[in-house]
Amino acid sequence: MKKIIPFLVVGIFILSSFGAVAINNEAKVYDLNIDENEQDVGNTREFTHTVFAELGTATWCGYCKYAHAALKKIYASSDYPFNFVSLVCDKNTEAYWRADIQYNLYGYPTVWFDGGYEVDVGGSSGSESAYRASINSCGNRVVEDIDIDLSATWLGGTEVDIDITVYNNEATTYGGHVRVYITEIASSMGWKDTGGYLYTFPFLDFAFNQSLSIPSAGSWSDSMTWNGAASGYSSVTEDNLMIFAAVFNDQWNQGYSYPPSSNPFDAYYVDESVSYRVGSNRAPDTPSYPNPADGSTDVDINSDISWQGEDPDWFDTLTYDIHFGTTNPPPLVESDYEDVTYDPGTLDYDTIYYWKIIASDPYGESAEGPVWDFTTKQNTGPTDPEIVGPPRGVPDTEYSFTFVSNDSDDSDVYYYIDWGDGNIEEWIGPYNSGTIVRLSHSWEEQTIFIIKAKAKDIYDAESGWSEFEIEIPRIRNTYNPLLQHFLERFVNAFPILRQILGL
Repeated sequence: MKKIIPFLVVGIFILSSFGAVAINNEAKVYDLNIDENEQDVGNTREFTHTVFAELGTATWCGYCKYAHAALKKIYASSDYPFNFVSLVCDKNTEAYWRADIQYNLYGYPTVWFDGGYEVDVGGSSGSESAYRASINSCGNRVVEDIDIDLSATWLGGTEVDIDITVYNNEATTYGGHVRVYITEIASSMGWKDTGGYLYTFPFLDFAFNQSLSIPSAGSWSDSMTWNGAASGYSSVTEDNLMIFAAVFNDQWNQGYSYPPSSNPFDAYYVDESVSYRVGSNRAPDTPSYPNPADGSTDVDINSDISWQGEDPDWFDTLTYDIHFGTTNPPPLVESDYEDVTYDPGTLDYDTIYYWKIIASDPYGESAEGPVWDFTTKQNTGPTDPEIVGPPRGVPDTEYSFTFVSNDSDDSDVYYYIDWGDGNIEEWIGPYNSGTIVRLSHSWEEQTIFIIKAKAKDIYDAESGWSEFEIEIPRIRNTYNPLLQHFLERFVNAFPILRQILGL
């Protein structure tokens, strides 16, 4: 019985295995639905081996970017003992042979897990859940008890020496097939998916691809020197090479590259896989693409800052030290921050802010970005208040007036109101911009009063003054708006009556 590999599972995922698929050679795309049901159970599961996946893909395939992104995310999460390679079939004849001929590919993208024990056709934004379900299924298979010892030594130029030993821990002879895949951490040939991302672990060549027969408690070993330039890959470098080995059992199974029963192929399931990085860890890339852009002006005071943080070893999880403030150099405000977007809070108007990002990987390598700056916009005050109310009244009677001001930045607004008789409402509020504020006031004296009002926003930018005239007549009477309207029209027709009536 094979040893088991413990790991922490974030959740169990149950869903269909269908997504969007691009049919091979015909460049057709079929958009199929994917259902997903994710449940976080937070328990510990055990795998019998390291699961191995082969992604059949092409640079022209529209939906392959989703499958590629999902596999990258799962690998980088370290949630499972899991390896994968990308078979970029339109760029590599060996990849084409493996996917199209041996696996009888139906369409791109297709992922064969453990040599075809699970097959997922198509890709969409939900691919990750489908792949996690397949990895869980494969990881709990009963497999033969074998171990793989893989190593590699960079010889200079584009040459690497690769050594492998397979151990049979079973009580009987082990029959199988070993494949050693030479890949790059990220394609140096510019092979990209349609999302613009370099293919990761793109398969270049087989170091070994042969049958095995290992006696009980025995082993098989071999070594070879691979020359990238001689194989057509002169751009390979030591720190960008990753080698994977997978051992496939020789027991035949019926596989289907378009489950449940189409595109049959001879399936031989994986008993174990391992990986070996040839070179060393590389430092993160220098943080770039600041937002707001360096030197920006008129920046909103509620803006977040963001940047691009990448690592040539894309599976490394980066953290960031954020320096931000109104002085240069800016002070440290966050350490070991995990996102690439940061909310600095509400900023001041018409102020220059300086900021800098330092990216770090888990192995102590870091990259310090330059100091960027931006200037926030100037604060514009609210509009002069609009005052609405009756133009005439009588003493000791309250009359209702409305005041409204709009702020171009949608800031809340205060009001300063001088009723013209010595009474003042001093900066009442705040009120939402554009909200009608209703207030009442009465006057004792019999004269004309000038109501004055102005507004300011919560950042103290003030409007101009607005004025409204109300007349309190010399003769006390009960103010009736309809009667007042009639009288005004009447006396306008007979001006001498205005003088007689004191209007």
